[in-house]
Amino acid sequence: MKSPTSNLSKPLFRRSVLSTVIALTAISASAQEATQDTNLEEVVVTAQFQRNLENALDVKRNASTIVDGISADDIGTLPALDMGEALQAVAGVQLNREGERRESSINLRGLPSGFVLTTANGQTFSNPTRSDKVFGAPNPFGAYDPAVFNGIDVIKTQTAAMQEGGIAGTVDQKLAKALDKKDGLAISVGARSEELADALDKEFVISGSKHLIEDTLAITATLATSDQTFRRDTIKINRYDNLPTNGNFVGADGEDYATWAAANNLPANAVVKMPGELRQGSEINSGSRTSFSGGIEFQATDELKLGLNTVYTSRDMDDNGQQELDIRPRQSGVKVTPLTAPFATGAVDSNDNPLYSVSDIRTTNSSYAYTSRVFDILEESQAVLLDAEWTNDVWTLDGVATFSSSTNELNEILISPRFDRLASGDNGIVNIFRTGQGNIGDFETTFENFDNLDLDQPWNVLDTVSGAGTVTQVNQGRLNTLITGSWEKIDRNVTSFEANALRVLDSGPLESVQFGFRQSQEEQNSDRLRSSPTGLVLDGVLTNDRRIDPAYASESAFFGGEAPGFAGAGEGWYAFDVNALTRDLAATIGTVNPASTGEEPVRVPHSNLIARGGQQSAGLIYDTTLDTSALYAMANLSFDAFNRPVTGNVGVRYVSSTQEASAPFYAFGITDINNPETKTVESDYSFALPSLNFAMDLSDDLKLRVGYGESISRPNIRAATPSTRVDAGREGEVNIVLPGANVKPFSAKSYDMSLEWYNREGSAVTLAVFKKDINDFFQTASFCSDQLLAEYGIDVGDITQGSDDSCTTNGVDAYDSADANYILAGDQVNISQIRNSDAQISVQGYELSVQQNLNFLPYPWNGLGGVINYSSTSQDSPLEARIPGISDDTYNVIAYYEQGPFGIRFAYNYRTEYELESVGTFNGEGNKNVKAAGRIDMSAYYNVTEDLTLSFKGYNLTESLYEEYQDTERQPRANHFDGRVFVMQAKYTF
Repeated sequence: MKSPTSNLSKPLFRRSVLSTVIALTAISASAQEATQDTNLEEVVVTAQFQRNLENALDVKRNASTIVDGISADDIGTLPALDMGEALQAVAGVQLNREGERRESSINLRGLPSGFVLTTANGQTFSNPTRSDKVFGAPNPFGAYDPAVFNGIDVIKTQTAAMQEGGIAGTVDQKLAKALDKKDGLAISVGARSEELADALDKEFVISGSKHLIEDTLAITATLATSDQTFRRDTIKINRYDNLPTNGNFVGADGEDYATWAAANNLPANAVVKMPGELRQGSEINSGSRTSFSGGIEFQATDELKLGLNTVYTSRDMDDNGQQELDIRPRQSGVKVTPLTAPFATGAVDSNDNPLYSVSDIRTTNSSYAYTSRVFDILEESQAVLLDAEWTNDVWTLDGVATFSSSTNELNEILISPRFDRLASGDNGIVNIFRTGQGNIGDFETTFENFDNLDLDQPWNVLDTVSGAGTVTQVNQGRLNTLITGSWEKIDRNVTSFEANALRVLDSGPLESVQFGFRQSQEEQNSDRLRSSPTGLVLDGVLTNDRRIDPAYASESAFFGGEAPGFAGAGEGWYAFDVNALTRDLAATIGTVNPASTGEEPVRVPHSNLIARGGQQSAGLIYDTTLDTSALYAMANLSFDAFNRPVTGNVGVRYVSSTQEASAPFYAFGITDINNPETKTVESDYSFALPSLNFAMDLSDDLKLRVGYGESISRPNIRAATPSTRVDAGREGEVNIVLPGANVKPFSAKSYDMSLEWYNREGSAVTLAVFKKDINDFFQTASFCSDQLLAEYGIDVGDITQGSDDSCTTNGVDAYDSADANYILAGDQVNISQIRNSDAQISVQGYELSVQQNLNFLPYPWNGLGGVINYSSTSQDSPLEARIPGISDDTYNVIAYYEQGPFGIRFAYNYRTEYELESVGTFNGEGNKNVKAAGRIDMSAYYNVTEDLTLSFKGYNLTESLYEEYQDTERQPRANHFDGRVFVMQAKYTF
């Protein structure tokens, strides 16, 4: 187990290998005629949109499984800012827009992004995620420029030859094979206008291929780089709290709560909610993204072919800031006056009391804060694939070795002065707050008396490494400032080797047999530190003159002018230059004695502040190694049934995995952050995963497919944490959290059927139905067992389980010291651990897709065409296993018109409402729903000459909002505004 800072200088990848590959493939940038051909280049259609959709349709028709996808050419012509946006046009795919900073993860077939396996040329590789989602670690497609891939296949059914891990399906990103490409060079330059951020970003793509020896040795490469700027304005009601019923309730006419409730005909058991916390903010992200793919291929003999492919991406968002205004009417002692009548939400609380809500309130002495944070995010992933194939008339032998690594690094620091009503007195702030009841145009917040709350006061800093990040001002007794932040880094490395053999047979329906072996090792190392204000001297540094206007004030209007009632610059919303202020504060740190060892404390990277001690990083510091061996055998069949041809495959994949996970052991906050004790958890599991796929040509243009497969998806180690903790709870309680890293993967049985009618060239109508039964969910379980604790080396004394299931200790434990006695006789012991449960859910649904080109119509209507696809899913599940974040229905309407050198396409994407879980205080308390929403994107091109093409793209043309609510749409939780984006590009082929 490394110390929290031991991997700061560790090279992420053997860059000498990557540099060599890039240098070799860059040679291909010679001036030749470029093409963007795919394996389907025999399709001769000059209209871009039509040709691209037909190529993808051919892949679907000729596949051995149920597949949808995007052709290589279409990636460039789609209105898509990243891979995730490109994928949302595929039936069954939902793009998640709530993810941070255009993460662009996807859901597939009613299942979340962590159930979607991502591969490159069929091989898994390391993805740069930092997600702690329970249902697996999603691939952040926003980190990739789609231009570097030679098409994308969304594979919805499994074969035994495919790698395990995708219960929802597999997204296979295709890397070009050099010998399949024609010689040529293409260069694209462009500019992207982010309206809300008032930014103009540069884009550049160069792609080339060269046959060094005709049909024998070839190289290919694509490099895409662009500036990245993204702004999101947000208004959130982070939580709803009970309207006070005591003396803190002040009616508009001075009446008490009982009188007001009677006047509004409230039931006697009604619970009235009010907006308890407002966060009004603007976030700006700025940086760059560079993606590269390249390949070398050598036909050594007529039988032997050798190849190398590489893919690399880096999204380095190194200039990000978020500034917000924070109002909390829920604090103790705040006087609240409702300004509107209560309305029924239609929900009840845990005691079946009906819930009502008031949307507009006037408060006195609300907690008032303004927060400024800066953060850097680096997402980087790279992979090298070495492959060889030997084939003759009977045998095909192939092997692939894959070496990949990734990193996700976050540096964050925030400063937030908070003016509260504390025991010493009121703060005098008067606030009127109107939620708008779901109409953002009616949102309003105004203040009185906030100007007298100044920072020019002497400060008192909590001088302890394990401080919570708060410093207090001594004179007024109602001002404190949160100075905190975090540094987090996750390194992943995947090394694998795979060998396969296929034997052609001539024995009736058995066309061929194939079998193979795969060995892989996946390492994941996570480190995390949180900042403390220890040692800071704020006097003369954190002062009124350090306040500035929020960044939105120098850019375009907040919320695009859609929320005119917000409190702006000079109206209560202040900000700081956090980088400058942090530098000045860090320079004041003097001598710090953080622990009895007297060792120099750990400094947090970027901020250079002192790292908090104790359990501040529990759960997010760990090392894991997963070793997996897999064997498979599969028979490929071809026969006639009912005088119609049938093809298919039947096989089984056997998977055996062993995992070792190490993490610090935290006990009562006294863990030495410099030298933590670690505990290791080992686990193993194996699965036999059968599968079958059959396709029957019912007629020359009608195909029926059926499939069955068993699959797994491994849990996210960041959710099933390997850490162990023993700490004090409420008085007289001891809380023990045991590691959950030994949970088994999710497992599923999938049933699929599709009917595909290829009614004319380049057109099809398809209907697919599916059902997935998923087991091995995990949840927190409680225990009372000495033996269980002994397995993990924990001694809290002898424990006894009472008749009421209480669990108590005799207090004779291993944690007493001369300074403290943490556990006393009779203390209640609460033991919990994440375990697999018996819960099962079924996800079922269907997908309908209609793709038609109308070139049979007379001129000028023969340039029309389009796609309509609709997906519907539902879950049958117990409440504890329900999967949030999934819309029941999604549809796309894509229409294009092409004539001569010109083409234009509009795409409308819509998904119905869905439920979200709240994680952390930043996103608010309690679950909420995301409103149904759609948006319109467009793309157009004009071929100036055979070699020069101009294109224009527009995103979110209708400026659709992202909106969340709780229980009823009249009780809003969050509104996000991203604005429109426009892109102009010029592409020249040599």
